Parts: sequence; C-alpha cells; structure tokens
Amino acid sequence: MDNKIIYENYNWGSLGTNKLGPKIKKIIENIPSDVQSIIDIGCGNGVITNELAKKYQVLGVDRSKSALQYVTSEKLEASCDNIPLPSQNFDMVFSSELLEHLPNEIFQKTIQEFKRISKKYIYITVPNRENPDKLMIRCPECKYIFNRPNHLRSFKSEDFTVLFPEYKKIAEFTFGKPVRYYHPALLRLKRRWIPSISWIPYFWIDQNNRTAICPQCNHKFYYFYKFHPLGFLIDGINVIISPKRPYWLMVLLEKNS
Repeated sequence: MDNKIIYENYNWGSLGTNKLGPKIKKIIENIPSDVQSIIDIGCGNGVITNELAKKYQVLGVDRSKSALQYVTSEKLEASCDNIPLPSQNFDMVFSSELLEHLPNEIFQKTIQEFKRISKKYIYITVPNRENPDKLMIRCPECKYIFNRPNHLRSFKSEDFTVLFPEYKKIAEFTFGKPVRYYHPALLRLKRRWIPSISWIPYFWIDQNNRTAICPQCNHKFYYFYKFHPLGFLIDGINVIISPKRPYWLMVLLEKNS
C-alpha cells in the first residue's frame, strides 16, 4: 500500500553519512568513468545524492517535501513513476532503496521511467534477497498487517535481467552487514501461532526505533515486544537452518548498443 503521509513524517534527519559512509564509498567506486550527469530517483534526504554532487552533475528526485529539505544538489519534487523531464536526459539513472517500496502499478511505470531517462547506465541498490514477511507488524488500531519498513517486494540479481532486457549487466555485488534470512514456512508458523506483539524480538530492532505509521489508517504507534517461548523456539530453529547474507545488492546496467 502506498501512503505519502508515511514519508512526509519520516525522521529524515536521522539518516546520515555516519550510517551509510561505507555504502556510499562502494557506490562511487563503481560509477563508470564516462559518467558526468546522474539523476538520483527516490533520493530521500540526499545522504547519497549530496555526496555524488561533489563529483558529478546531479539531480535529486523525490516526492517528499520534508526529505528534499536536506538535499543540497539540484532537486525536483516528483513521483518516481512520472518524472517531468525529457528522455535520455542523464548519463546514468541511480536509485537506492526505492524499488522495494513500490506497489505493482507504480513499480512497473518506474522501471519504464528509468529506461526512458537513462542515456546509457542504470545503477540500482536494493535489499539482497530479503523476505519482507520477516518484519511484519500489526496495527493496534485497525489490525492491518504490514511490513514495518514498508518493503513490498524482494530482489535477487537475476530479476534485473528480466526487468531490463534492453540492458546488459556490467557489474553486481552484495555488500553490507550480514542479515539472517528467515525461512517462509517458519514465518507462517510464527504468524499463525504467536501473538503479533512477539513477532519481532527486541534484538532485531532497537527499542528507540520501534515507532511505525500504519499505511492503512495512518495510526502512529509504538510496537512493544513480549517474549513468547514458542516464538523463541521458532527463531532458534531459523538460526540453525537459514544463512546470513550481505544486506545490499548493487547492480550496474549498461544499455545495449
């Protein structure tokens, strides 16, 4: 579900280069040498955009006014599925942690916008083989169940070959803190037999970062955690059978000549 209120009320000031420094360094290291102009679609508060702008001609695009207040490069308020710019207007389209948030119709249109605006390259970062069901919570007001960071889909490397058949993959890598996958069958058991207050253990998400806004009714709430022995057992089984993976997947695509 798409809800603009969530992103207008997000604490954009909490996300800085101190948290994303190594990621930004990795991104910049892999930008092709012939790139001069970059459009950062879904730039958020510009934590990456502002660093790119130190070396390149950059335009940051986001639909959130509150996020764009932090962007120091050129910027444009627009939705990622309808950007009022000419075709093939930038050497590289860049997008970080955007696509996993998009409902299907907006997602499909956004992919087409990436292709339309790019002269040559598309550079994307997303969570790596994430299982969005892992971080499901329940709104105490309307009982709607949703992914806490509002991730609606998961990606693996092969997906980008299908999404961008007009492009060839020239670089890909995984990066970031290893995060444990959660087996879907165990998650189904957990959601069926365990109260929602026990779905996300305290050590998964810091106690100071447990507020959420329901995308269905806009209710803002703090989701507490209560220990449940069966939930603890299921989490323990998952630790045994599920691997850890680097959190980010980064893919660089070049348009076929």
